[in-house]
Amino acid sequence: MHHSKIKILVVSFVAVFTATVLFSCRKDIGVNPLLAYSDKALLDSAKNEAAFTYYKNSPSSVYSGTNGPHGAFKLKFNKIAYAALTDNGKLPVGQQFPNGSFIVKEIPSNGLYAMMYKREGSWIWSEVYNDGSILYSASKDPAVCTSCHSQSGHRDLVVSFNFY
Repeated sequence: MHHSKIKILVVSFVAVFTATVLFSCRKDIGVNPLLAYSDKALLDSAKNEAAFTYYKNSPSSVYSGTNGPHGAFKLKFNKIAYAALTDNGKLPVGQQFPNGSFIVKEIPSNGLYAMMYKREGSWIWSEVYNDGSILYSASKDPAVCTSCHSQSGHRDLVVSFNFY
């Protein structure tokens, strides 16, 4: 009888261990590390208020947005991007944001997040509503974004500095 209890314990342990290993190995990030740059991941990061500083340290400021397609917005930068802002709260002319920079326009009127994330020297672009529905996916060709963001006077494809 004692031998059968040990056998049951061993079989139970092996089953729990196997299930744990299988579950852990099936996490999406383990399958595809690029999911860290997916629309959902970018939106989740954009909602983390503690990770951002608002433009000119003004979380209540809403800029008109009359010079772009997004409408009235709030602008915020993660710590990496914010550290590059030295010229009157702006990126100095001719400078580039470092990799890991994350810039978010929040559009309060419709809950849209227009996001730019710099990875390997290039921007990843995404526009996602607060509910997770995607207006412009990070997996698309960025030409639609860069066509406007490359207008004269831009600072590393950020044009808000031209107007605000």
